[in-house]
Amino acid sequence: MVPASSPLLAHLLTPSAGSSEVQSGASRLLTPTTSPIPLLSEPQAKALSVGYTMLIPVYYYLRSAHLVHDPLSTLTYDLIPISITTSLFCALCIPSAGTWNSGAKDAGKIIEGSAAAKTGKGSGRKKGGKAAATGVGDKDGSSNGGPLKSRVLPTLFALILTFTLAPGPLFLLALCLGAPIFPYSLLPHTLALAAHVSVLSVLPIFYTHGVSSEAWHDVAAAWLPFDEAGVWGASVGAFVGGWIGAIPIALDWDREWQKWPCTVIWGVAIGWTTGRVLTNMLRLSIGQRIDMKESEKAVTDRLKKTG
Repeated sequence: MVPASSPLLAHLLTPSAGSSEVQSGASRLLTPTTSPIPLLSEPQAKALSVGYTMLIPVYYYLRSAHLVHDPLSTLTYDLIPISITTSLFCALCIPSAGTWNSGAKDAGKIIEGSAAAKTGKGSGRKKGGKAAATGVGDKDGSSNGGPLKSRVLPTLFALILTFTLAPGPLFLLALCLGAPIFPYSLLPHTLALAAHVSVLSVLPIFYTHGVSSEAWHDVAAAWLPFDEAGVWGASVGAFVGGWIGAIPIALDWDREWQKWPCTVIWGVAIGWTTGRVLTNMLRLSIGQRIDMKESEKAVTDRLKKTG
């Protein structure tokens, strides 16, 4: 038997008057390990980022008639321009994995000339102290993220990882959330939808964080901070928009555009755009995370009620 005074059980005891103030403070159940993704310091990065935000929804709008007429062929073909556009955004506007300090204790500065920047491994944590933090770039550690040709290979790796690892789990997630299984002819439509969501939401994360376990723990927990590049805001918006976009399919309107997955992909595009406008253009909630905290007092009270 473990004594009641053991520290292991201390958090289950009824809070005393002397400790109520401490227990009433919020205690995060998750510890942040990442920092917001910065834009490159190049003058055109901001303008190109805004242009990318506007171009994607316009493209989906122009292709809406084709999508209604032949969803699978349209979604499959549209993967090419969407992938190219998103890859250009990654290469021209945001730093690749290993070229910026993505740790929560770091400033999110872009590194130039460090070993991490040359290898492109990990998610850019400092390993060489002050010298690695500033590299050989500007005095404040920010730079242009290296020459453009050095960003081609990370972009290709991010594309390969995106199409290899992301569509499958997102396909299963869509089925769990109600995507049609029957008739079986609709399953390729769902896979194409998952591929679009992967390119829009996952590709920039692979490009900036690589395969860092700490970063992907934060992604799985919806715990990445919103950033000025609009990467995480777009990802959250795409998922929320896709979920809301499925609602019109169930309405008894008998419209041609209600076929699967037209309204869902439009919802993804609208949500993605909304997330980028709020974070990348209006710069709202930069550095903040989705609130997933719970006070120790709330946990104790719940245990008392269930006990």
